[in-house]
Amino acid sequence: LALSRDSGESTAISIEIASDEIYLPMLELDWTDGNTFYLISILFSDSQGLKGYINGDVFLNEPDKSVIVGNSKLMIGIRANEQRTILRNFWYGYMDEIRLWNTLLADSTIKFQSLHPNKLADYYLNTYLDSLIGLWRFNLPEATATIIDESEHNHDGTIYTLPNYSIELSEKGAQ
Repeated sequence: LALSRDSGESTAISIEIASDEIYLPMLELDWTDGNTFYLISILFSDSQGLKGYINGDVFLNEPDKSVIVGNSKLMIGIRANEQRTILRNFWYGYMDEIRLWNTLLADSTIKFQSLHPNKLADYYLNTYLDSLIGLWRFNLPEATATIIDESEHNHDGTIYTLPNYSIELSEKGAQ
């Protein structure tokens, strides 16, 4: 599963599931504004397919697409082959955090998280919090290649760069 920006169209993103690519042009995004953050949510299940939101608004609805997670790689901000020898569609810009849930979230939950990016739920005892299986925050005090999973599942991530490039993290966004 991969989410990346399209290198040829500044307002588009691409989602890759196995070898199937979903290209989404003209999403009315302004990636050039460094002060604008977007909450991009991708939801998938065997029974309800694939659904995507930007700031709580549906931009993708593919009920017939399924994602088999298993031992799959999750790639955010790049498209790459399994060996990571072919890299393309690099994300240009900052990411604040990535959240991975093992349940479909309600439209109201996605909208809440869009309006309150520093909160996971509208109240602490929300039942879907048990479904959070990955939480990676990128607004760290110093750049590091290992991003610690703050959920209880220890799915630490790795940031890859090209030779002679460095990792740059944003000081903006939710703290």
